[in-house]
Amino acid sequence: MLPSVMVVETAAKAALPVIWSSARNGKVIVAGASRRMCAGMFSRHPSIRFIHPDPSVEPDGFLEAVSQHLTSHTVDMLYPVGDVATDVVARHQDELGKLTRVFLPSYDSFTKGRDKVLTLKAAESIGVPIPTTAYPDESTLEASASHVGFPCLVKPAISAGARGITKVHGFRDLERCFRETERRFGRCFIQGFVPPGGMQYKADTVVDSGHSTIATVVYEKLRFYPPEAGSSVLNRTVYHPEVAAHVAAMMTHLKWRGFCDFDFILDPRDGTTKLMEINPRFPESFGATYAAGIDMVEMLWSLAHGRSVSPICGYREGQLLRFLAGDFLWFLTSNDRWRQLRSWLTFASPKQRYQVLSVSDPGPMVGYLLENLFIALSPKQRRARLRLGSDSVN
Repeated sequence: MLPSVMVVETAAKAALPVIWSSARNGKVIVAGASRRMCAGMFSRHPSIRFIHPDPSVEPDGFLEAVSQHLTSHTVDMLYPVGDVATDVVARHQDELGKLTRVFLPSYDSFTKGRDKVLTLKAAESIGVPIPTTAYPDESTLEASASHVGFPCLVKPAISAGARGITKVHGFRDLERCFRETERRFGRCFIQGFVPPGGMQYKADTVVDSGHSTIATVVYEKLRFYPPEAGSSVLNRTVYHPEVAAHVAAMMTHLKWRGFCDFDFILDPRDGTTKLMEINPRFPESFGATYAAGIDMVEMLWSLAHGRSVSPICGYREGQLLRFLAGDFLWFLTSNDRWRQLRSWLTFASPKQRYQVLSVSDPGPMVGYLLENLFIALSPKQRRARLRLGSDSVN
């Protein structure tokens, strides 16, 4: 009998590398999503597809649907994708672990990775550099502003994809923005603004049950949408030993196991690479690890099944991962479009892969286009998808 995996919340683009890796390695795939019209559900690889409640709206219903499906089908491992779905699975991993294998950190460790305040405090405690940061709930907004200075960023402790982050230039704006962001997202903090001029990096890593790093892939975020500080739409793999060392130190300190994603930024004022946040789930740019020649999904499968995995230090540099739809939006909105026109027009290169577009599996692009067609009919969903309004740095 062939081994099988379940991938849930396949509406997230990060589900595609998980599906593609599982298919390459001979797994039977069960795909779940909160809607039929999405990239993952249109992949040719899943043998079974099912609809589960949206975990961000009905977390209990989502958990029940996944549990019922695991009870009625033999599944050897569960891969949650998406911010909220991964949180729900991590929170209930003990009970889900009776039905299948789940390879995630303890929920205490997971929370320290998902909550940016707890992440930044952990980094400070072990000497991993972070931007100047203040926590108004522990003092006052006035004292925090004095410590950080202006301009500064108001950030939610828990959010994804730069949503809820706003740049403010004075105390009156800070008071108004902080109250509004706190109302929408819960606990917030403020952070000194790192000026443009320094590269931003992502680092994806796999950690074994002994909290030792098995593999880390670092990549540069070359273009974003929104252009100033949104989600990356073009990434390039690069060696960066300093970032890799910070990742390993954080994973040991947090007693991590499984997958984790990091965001760093080079501060041009002092030349220091600083940790911005941790994402304890697969990021949309997860395909960069495959471009680098590292199959982290198969590593997780092996670790979950009690097999030893030898650490990997090397990977392919200079490999590009591009999110074409987001890069079109970048081109329409960026002031830097003409300077980067030549690279933007490079659509076919042996070093370039795409997040959604695949010649061998064209269905996800169809699903993604249909999903966005329906979103375009809803003004509220359209504004959220296009990052219009106050959900990004401005």
